[in-house]
Amino acid sequence: MSSLTGAKGAHDQRRHERYVCHLKMTYTILSTNDSTPYEYGVAHSRNLSESGVSVMTEQRIKVPILMQLNINLPMRPFHLLILAKAVRCDVLPNSNLFEIGLKFVGILPPEFKRLVATLAPDGQSDSDGSLEA
Repeated sequence: MSSLTGAKGAHDQRRHERYVCHLKMTYTILSTNDSTPYEYGVAHSRNLSESGVSVMTEQRIKVPILMQLNINLPMRPFHLLILAKAVRCDVLPNSNLFEIGLKFVGILPPEFKRLVATLAPDGQSDSDGSLEA
């Protein structure tokens, strides 16, 4: 597994180790005051921890906002549905992408910690804090 605990940035105030993890997911925005009740989109994870996930998307997300993530697990025959709160949205330099910081909300599946460990690929690191566009 590749841990990113040595890469502490201005936005990195997490209690749990984060791991490089590239997963495709869809999201649904569950609450907003000035748009339709539900908005949908596609995102790709950058890294994952027991308490949150960093994703890249083509759409700007208003912060804070509650979202439902539907994470595609390639090594499992099911998807994982998780509620999360968007806590930050940053424009990625030299791209049309946004990095969204999401904190998990509510009760996570009991096997989530083990799932995080299996999703973390060996030998990968993102210690410079940069994103792949």
